[in-house]
Amino acid sequence: MNRPRWLAALLLALLVPLGSAPPGVADDKRPPGAAKGRDLSMQEENPLLTSPFEPIEKLRYDLWRELPKADKNEAWNPYRNGAAVFLDPTVLDYDHQVMPLLKETTTFSHTGRQAWAASVVRVDPLREYLKRAAVQRLDDAKWGELVVVSALNIQKSKQRHSEDVIQKVLDKYGIGDEAELLGSSERQNCSRCARLYRPDTPLVFGHPYDISVREWVDREVEIAWARNKVAHLGPEAERRAEKGVKEKYEERVKRRNATAKDKLVTDLGEVRRGLEARYGHEPSPAFSIDPKQCPDQGTGTQSLGLQKTLVLTAAAKAANPCDDAEDTPRVATGLGSMLAAPGLSTGGIDFSSMELRYLSDPGDGSGLEYSFSADFKPLKGDARTATGRAALSQSSDAFFVWLSLAPQNFWVNLNPDEPERIVDGRLGRTDAGKVMLEADLEMKKTVGKLIHPHSAPGRKFWAGVRGDCMSFRNWILPATASVHQDGDKLYILDAPLDVKMETQYLKDNGASSAASCPEQDKATEDHNEALFRDLILPRLKKAINTAPEYADLRRVYLARVAAEWYRELSRTKDTTYGDLIDSGDIDSWRRTGDWQPTDTFDRYVDSYTKGEFKVTDRTTKGSTTYVRSYVYGGVDLTRIPLKTVTDDRFTSDFAGLPQSVDRSLNAPSAAAGDETVWLGSPTPRQAETGIGAPAKQEGHETQEAQEPVSSGTRALWLLPALLLAPIALLRLRRRRLDAARRANHLRRNAVGRPPR
Repeated sequence: MNRPRWLAALLLALLVPLGSAPPGVADDKRPPGAAKGRDLSMQEENPLLTSPFEPIEKLRYDLWRELPKADKNEAWNPYRNGAAVFLDPTVLDYDHQVMPLLKETTTFSHTGRQAWAASVVRVDPLREYLKRAAVQRLDDAKWGELVVVSALNIQKSKQRHSEDVIQKVLDKYGIGDEAELLGSSERQNCSRCARLYRPDTPLVFGHPYDISVREWVDREVEIAWARNKVAHLGPEAERRAEKGVKEKYEERVKRRNATAKDKLVTDLGEVRRGLEARYGHEPSPAFSIDPKQCPDQGTGTQSLGLQKTLVLTAAAKAANPCDDAEDTPRVATGLGSMLAAPGLSTGGIDFSSMELRYLSDPGDGSGLEYSFSADFKPLKGDARTATGRAALSQSSDAFFVWLSLAPQNFWVNLNPDEPERIVDGRLGRTDAGKVMLEADLEMKKTVGKLIHPHSAPGRKFWAGVRGDCMSFRNWILPATASVHQDGDKLYILDAPLDVKMETQYLKDNGASSAASCPEQDKATEDHNEALFRDLILPRLKKAINTAPEYADLRRVYLARVAAEWYRELSRTKDTTYGDLIDSGDIDSWRRTGDWQPTDTFDRYVDSYTKGEFKVTDRTTKGSTTYVRSYVYGGVDLTRIPLKTVTDDRFTSDFAGLPQSVDRSLNAPSAAAGDETVWLGSPTPRQAETGIGAPAKQEGHETQEAQEPVSSGTRALWLLPALLLAPIALLRLRRRRLDAARRANHLRRNAVGRPPR
């Protein structure tokens, strides 16, 4: 058909202001038709494997893990289109938008047919899809991650596009269109959803879908010509002509949409196989399995069968935890579900802060219940699941080492004059021994920084120093740990570490110390020690109890507290691992690799002899005074003082803690307003048989009765959203559009869409 181009141009110009968005608002430049964007199927054999689709596919994977077996295929339903919106953290309020948004789902929210997730993704893989100005802004602000909200559409009785679900979430937290950096959709955004985005927001899609902008214009032009051609035959002829044109384009769109669906079936199948192979099973059980009954596994640390690799396919049966059941996926647990999650898509959990805070021996013979606390730090913490796996392995290994070896051997000592007394021989072959030695070395580095004369405390310290010799022999020791016991359950409420100078350390142990600087009088030595105790020691204690470089020490120490309690428990009742106590058998937790305790000692001596811990530039009255300083000591965890918190105080000061811990055994748990996430696990046998009905999360609606509930589907619930209203008359539509002029762009057109 030879159509005048001016007619098509005129029609396109008219269609833009008559569409679903009014002139002058964010999307007034988007013409009718499917969203114009970057078709990644033209570049990639499987576009869903590219970075803009990672959050969507991870959402599908999480949904697959959580749904009952009979419904699992719903997670990979190609008719359920997935979409995502990537948000700019530089324009979001961290405390009131980022924190609560990511905390609401932790992994994802699944209520009825609705599924959505907020997560964190790295900027680098997305750079080629973002606008240059946005990348520059992120680089200038030193933001290496983005916040992303992804969702699947809703079919059945509540038809709602994935963009509708996303918009409801953004509305809830007051996130406007200025935060948009990128939009992605497995299928090209349909003609209605296209206007949900700002005209300058980059969009990418996996496969073409719906009618294109060019086809929309062509269709309207053909309709006009067809009607005009038969106008002399009357209105009925015009209607038939128009219907014929529409049917032609509907058939074209139908074929395109069917092609998209067929390709998505193939693409999603490949994605599913890849994710299942990579993350298809939870870690093997920690705090379980008698190591004497199970073969060694893994590399690095041999951790009760915990393989420290990203591909964990062994699955233990409850009746025989050592049995590999390749065809049986491990039952989801609170911590396991997070550690099986891909990459940075774990919300905002800082896995480097994981600490053992709960332990129980229910006596079923398959292992122990446990729960870790972790900080919630979106965009700031270490969200790598590999970090979480390492923390779990380290805690579990240390617990069994503390049971197997005699407590009098739980010390390390870095002293240049005692190379033969570094660490107990068996403890030195474990990861716990290495952690203690590395912490001792780190303590000496911390002291070196604190007493450096160019630092604020160092200047004040050296201004008060007397004499020409000082010795700072410091020992890291357990402070009193506050715990609460409820039958066979232990809650570790507080377990700080202390630092004492050697004079106090030896005095507490009934020994006397020799003068560190024999050529110096006792009064001068006492003065310098008091100065160090007042100015440096408090800062050193704070660092050891809070600084990231001591996180491993704090983690193995909490396992030591738990092991001490378990020793006491085993004296009064039969326990699962009572026979392991003081057995001396550490074969299953022996480190592999080349590290030896002398390696850390040699690094200490190297630093010591090169002057890292020797300050030589104190100036007095304009002349330089050379002062010899010695920094050495050790870590001693031989004795653990425990203080039991009474039932009344526990109930009043820690209300809700038992409930948070109980929920964490099945799914990540966080109390309202708390920036701590609880990640736990039942025993393997409990996980297989079920440890009870899922607990209801505070402040969330109960799932619809007719929907099946899986063990992990109890994170958090979202209220039903977005009413669908028909647009019948142009006058009514314009009234709605006038209201939409003042609304958020992702809300104003979220009505009256056909299902995708």
